[in-house]
Amino acid sequence: MDFISEYLSIADALNCIHFEGLAYFFVVFIVLWFGKLINDLFTSYSIDNELTGRDNKALAVSYVGYLMAQGIIVLEILQGPEASSLVIDLGLIILWSLIGILLLNLSRYINDKLILSKFSNRKEIIDDKNIGMGVVQFGSYIGTAFILKAIIAGESEGFFSDLCGTVIFFIVGQLGFLVFSIIYQKITVYDLHDQIEKDNIAAGVSFGATLVAIGILMSHSIMITNSIPAFFVWFVNGMVLIIISRFIVDKIILPRHRLDDEICLDRNWGVALIEGGSAIMLALLINASFA
Repeated sequence: MDFISEYLSIADALNCIHFEGLAYFFVVFIVLWFGKLINDLFTSYSIDNELTGRDNKALAVSYVGYLMAQGIIVLEILQGPEASSLVIDLGLIILWSLIGILLLNLSRYINDKLILSKFSNRKEIIDDKNIGMGVVQFGSYIGTAFILKAIIAGESEGFFSDLCGTVIFFIVGQLGFLVFSIIYQKITVYDLHDQIEKDNIAAGVSFGATLVAIGILMSHSIMITNSIPAFFVWFVNGMVLIIISRFIVDKIILPRHRLDDEICLDRNWGVALIEGGSAIMLALLINASFA
């Protein structure tokens, strides 16, 4: 009858209630507050006014990605080894969360100036309320968060060493996004910049979801090795497989229609979502298969 006592254990119930858990819980909200303050600092618009006064759904989509990205980063920090005291542990959580948030804001700038450089991302989201552009930023945030998550998951070698490694692999990861965006433009029959600027939500969904897939793909290499050459070998191999999968999805799921035509001409964001979702699924399977 011992197994019955396991189901009725009072001790396990009491273990679910402890001060440390509440402290971590409130720190998460402090981090989210800092995230909003930092976002306000690096933007020229009011999030409150855009989301409520102007009902800007493009910014809403982008900001959801920003919030989720913060959550991915903080979750990994919380799951890391505890420090010698609760106060130090909470301080390190706040510190590394702030570093992650700063890098997320930097990734938005890189997206604007390098990845989608033919127009102003801010203008598209704030002035034009371009949801497609909002989805691309969503994907960029989440993809970057997976990279930062992988960096944080590594064993600590000291604060300054960890900080240098974080900056190096953040730069390497953003370079990976840039390289992929150039190749993505080459493999599609339509002009990605032109379609997103024309408020084509399908083009934004397709590219944004694939950025998430690329971020997941790159995160695996960062998690298992600090070798930059190994990272690029993994990135190239995985990227080729994801590109191939795009053509396979086109032939299997849409045998009578062309994927690029559905996205470019029909602006079919449902098909774009299937394409992006397939890329994310494949990235997860690649990581698991070659672990």
